Amino acid sequence: MTGTVKDDAGIPLQGVSVTIKGETAKTQTDANGKYSISLQSTGSHLIFTYIGMETREIPIGSGNVYNVTLLDDSKTLEEVSISTGYMTQKKADLTGAISVISRDDFAKNPSANVMRSLQGKVPGVFITTDGNPAENVGIQVRGITSMNSSPALIVLDGQPVTINLRDINPNDIESMQVLKDAASASIYGSRAAGGVILINTKKGRKGDNTKITVDSYVGASKITGVPDMLNAVQYGQGLWQATVNDGDDPGPGNIRIYNYDWNRDANGVPVLNKVTPIEWLNAGHTMPSSDTDWFKEGTRTGYQQNHQLTISSSSERSTSLFSLNYYDNNGTQVTSNFKRYSARFNNDYDLLKGKLTIGENFALSKLAIHDVNSTYGFLVMPPNIPVYDLNGGWGGVAMPLGMDDFNNPVRDLLIRKDNRNNYLKALGTVYANLKILPNLALKTQFGVDYTMEYDRTIDPKWVEAGGKSNTINRVFQNNTHDLGTTWTNTLTYNLKLGEHTVDMLGGLEAYKLLQENFQGNRDGLLLENRDYAYLGTATGDSKGLLGGGNERKLFSYFGKINYAYASKYLLSATIRRDGSSVFGENNKYGFFPAFSVSWRIKNESFLKDVSAISDLKLRASWGQNGNSAPLASALLVNIYGVNVDGTSYPIVGNQTGGIPSGYLRRSLGNQDLKWETTTQTNIGVDFAFLNNRLTGSLDWFNKKTTDMLFLPPYIGALGEGGYKWINGADMTNKGFELILGWNDTKGDFSYHIITNFSAYKNKITGLPSSVRYAYGGNGLLDDVLGRPLNSFYGLVADGIFKTQEEVDNSAQQPGKGIGRIRYKDLDGDGVINEAYDRTWIGVRDPNLMAGLNLQASYKNFDFTAFFQGVFGNDVYNSWKELSDFWNIGVQNDRNHPLRVLDAWTPLNPNSDIPALSRRDSNGEKRLSTYFIEPGSYVKLRSADLGYTFPSKITQKISVERLRLYISAQNLFTVKSGKFTAGDPENPGTGYPMPLTTYLGINVTF
Repeated sequence: MTGTVKDDAGIPLQGVSVTIKGETAKTQTDANGKYSISLQSTGSHLIFTYIGMETREIPIGSGNVYNVTLLDDSKTLEEVSISTGYMTQKKADLTGAISVISRDDFAKNPSANVMRSLQGKVPGVFITTDGNPAENVGIQVRGITSMNSSPALIVLDGQPVTINLRDINPNDIESMQVLKDAASASIYGSRAAGGVILINTKKGRKGDNTKITVDSYVGASKITGVPDMLNAVQYGQGLWQATVNDGDDPGPGNIRIYNYDWNRDANGVPVLNKVTPIEWLNAGHTMPSSDTDWFKEGTRTGYQQNHQLTISSSSERSTSLFSLNYYDNNGTQVTSNFKRYSARFNNDYDLLKGKLTIGENFALSKLAIHDVNSTYGFLVMPPNIPVYDLNGGWGGVAMPLGMDDFNNPVRDLLIRKDNRNNYLKALGTVYANLKILPNLALKTQFGVDYTMEYDRTIDPKWVEAGGKSNTINRVFQNNTHDLGTTWTNTLTYNLKLGEHTVDMLGGLEAYKLLQENFQGNRDGLLLENRDYAYLGTATGDSKGLLGGGNERKLFSYFGKINYAYASKYLLSATIRRDGSSVFGENNKYGFFPAFSVSWRIKNESFLKDVSAISDLKLRASWGQNGNSAPLASALLVNIYGVNVDGTSYPIVGNQTGGIPSGYLRRSLGNQDLKWETTTQTNIGVDFAFLNNRLTGSLDWFNKKTTDMLFLPPYIGALGEGGYKWINGADMTNKGFELILGWNDTKGDFSYHIITNFSAYKNKITGLPSSVRYAYGGNGLLDDVLGRPLNSFYGLVADGIFKTQEEVDNSAQQPGKGIGRIRYKDLDGDGVINEAYDRTWIGVRDPNLMAGLNLQASYKNFDFTAFFQGVFGNDVYNSWKELSDFWNIGVQNDRNHPLRVLDAWTPLNPNSDIPALSRRDSNGEKRLSTYFIEPGSYVKLRSADLGYTFPSKITQKISVERLRLYISAQNLFTVKSGKFTAGDPENPGTGYPMPLTTYLGINVTF
């Protein structure tokens, strides 16, 4: 028997369970809503079940095709709710700004960190990352909440945790919610200013038999966004040009690694005829001049693999889920790696005839990370140096021949390839939920968040043929323990009287974080073998020992009430009172209220019969959240410490024996520190038209942070340890978020288009006089007040001098000359002065962020493509320091991208790239508009093509569902023509983003 299952809008439903009454045969609908199932004996009915839809039983007649339409089940919808913090609500009754994320939003974009998979998909959530396999990400919800740390709070299965999201296996996640406005997040009080991310992991489902699911993929990655670099001859050409531009002789007196054949033309302009690298770069004649592509030598084809086994089952009174996962990502830079082993146990048990439910959610992970990035080394290492000498030893710069101090980046990576950071992570909760009355429940939950970090690092001896060496080896050992515990107790009461519905919550929560660490190091290893190299086997006299700890506590009371009348008029109110150990008695407690209302207009009589409008709801909210994240404990009092080198003195004049130690001040205390407070107003509308084919929501927000915590610089007259935390500034973020979706079906073809847009404007609105110039400006009259926090302040570059007349008729500028950058004299005094001629020259924040998700299916094929765009932001292009200048850094004569050969010369007078020079007499490394470029881009982040095998095939091999797919990430980038580097998302020397392709399989038994 075959058929198609759709909803009342005609959209195929994937994952509908299809069974035959009285038989064990079972299948699910595919991406097109199609199913196939075989009748084994005399079953009388087909049963179709799907969460959120009515369950239908269809009598089996003489036919073989049974097409079914499932309608919304209002009773089921009452039960299908989303988590909003300590309680659940129907999505239709939400009054705050909450983004609901399903597995489909991230499952087809594989990553070790679920937030990286969601980059660009959640309006108002700005996610940044790079190509490092360690997969660190930055998360910013609705603009910049604080100038220091205000991370989004992660709540995992109801437990607030302090984790890196790469610690969590994405394959275990069922759904996520992002609480963006203060009214939604205020239930988490002082930790919610940066937004809240709720994560719900998978559980066994009641009514399901034992189910085994295998998800597996392998992938390969290739480095992208890397510029073409100078080869050895081109490097010699640039070195010659920079030297003669300075008026110096490029002969052996100045350059000893190249021989040049050159002369001057009839106009006296230097002309290069031939560049010849010298034959040997060391006295032992073991290191010949080479032509090394350092990016090629230090990178590789990366590979990834992920394997997941999930077993779930249920009985009349229990559900269970067990999963195992192995993830391995070898990055495109040699030796970079991220490896994770994880296991999860989720179980629920119904006792006392359903009145008592107990359960646990527990995850254990082991991570090994080799987090390295040698992009800068690959960029600057001169190409005439070989990786290895003729004897197989390390090549290196010829310092006796006048070369500067560079490290062989391949050597740096390979000799430390076994140095990894190891983590053991345990996350878990146990809970009991007692129904005291049918509408009154008491829940207690205890959670543990434990991280143990251990690393043992060997710094080995090495010798480079060019003369550099490290003759003393050393071993480092580090051990860190972080233990967070959360005990939460809540009482919920639900009341329904006619059209009135009231849900009430009251609770208290105690949180404690204990951190301890130990670090030791010692030199003098006989063997540099990891089986031998420990602190106890090192014998050198140089050694160090450090240890410390931190403890912070939070105790909270909170309450929430939700009221609904006829599902039309909705009201929610929240209060939370937090007490934190990081504040003094005067400001120890913070009070965080919130209110929100909603009007579901669609349920009014005047719209109920308007078929074109499927849903329409207005929302408004106001609330406050707090932040204390930047602070550690012990900032209330002056802190003093001991340093053997800095505080010990033979005060009685003894030449031997013990030396008494004093103390030095490290920081000043501040008993008057208080909470950062973020107050936010939100107005929104949710809508659906044309039988739910067109859906969306629009939100406007105004977010103000006051009393921001800040550690300003201090004047030298205060002496050592003058740093003092204060409450320093006020800031606003105003913006909007829009998400639109369109779905339709045409025969066997169905598609879904989802697009989102978001924007915000950031502004500093208040600055105490004591920190007025700590956020930028000239220290006189120009400060950041009224401007975005992420603003650039510098000189305005006005092209380059191309004639002597231009030089003579310009403002006084030390170092100016033909081929040099000309700066604007903004105050008109005839002198370029940094105090008066700098101004605000750019903003890092984008004007607009957007995402476009395309989903389509035809018969058994499914396709997904996701585009992400960022528009209107400025970036500091640090690559330009290398592509446009020969020497403006600490190291002299670095290698450069090929663009540097297009610099200005008398024979290339139309170039806008400054003339090459081995000096920086014009101060061109100073921040100026020359380095500020448009950071806008559009990227095809991911594409996925899959095929789900028909049920009639999979049933023959006892498989419920089988899908094969291929996918790719970071397929291409469209950027501004004015951006001169590789990737505007990573304009500096970060780990380049790779192009990655995957081949995967999903099997359910």
